[in-house]
Amino acid sequence: MTYAENGRPTGYTALTPYIVVENAAAAIDFYVAVFGATVVLRLEAISDDGEPYIGQAELDFGGAGRLQISDPMPDFGLVAPDRAASGITNSIVIYVTDVDATVARAAELGAEVKEQPSDFVSGDRFAAFVDPFGRRWAVMCRTDDLSSDESARRVEEWWAQISAPQPKTD
Repeated sequence: MTYAENGRPTGYTALTPYIVVENAAAAIDFYVAVFGATVVLRLEAISDDGEPYIGQAELDFGGAGRLQISDPMPDFGLVAPDRAASGITNSIVIYVTDVDATVARAAELGAEVKEQPSDFVSGDRFAAFVDPFGRRWAVMCRTDDLSSDESARRVEEWWAQISAPQPKTD
């Protein structure tokens, strides 16, 4: 059994939107209730202020595709929609067959590369850029033939390492 085809993990379409909202938990409940979406992944943490938040969740909309969602994470430049706010309010995730070539083309056409291509724990090659119109794109290609469970396990392990509250220093 293979877990990837044409650079995409099984179950994904090439385009996977990632949105940032205030109160992602309530938004997830809404999308499940309204659209019948299924929660595939939910990475939760406690902020340095002691507040729970969702760092990333993934919803499967059946044949329509998947949606990734999180609470605001200003340290990653991800903020909820607000006309007065600066930063990125959403990120479109797209699976391609060649991350490096795609990012190079985007940069040649005026995109600002935010994260250079690199291999991520999920088994994907990953990079991020902001296009000339202000939209953030995460460009990925599944490079390791991992099951969804193994990829999720690796991401959850990574998330536990980076999301742990840091001791305050005075």
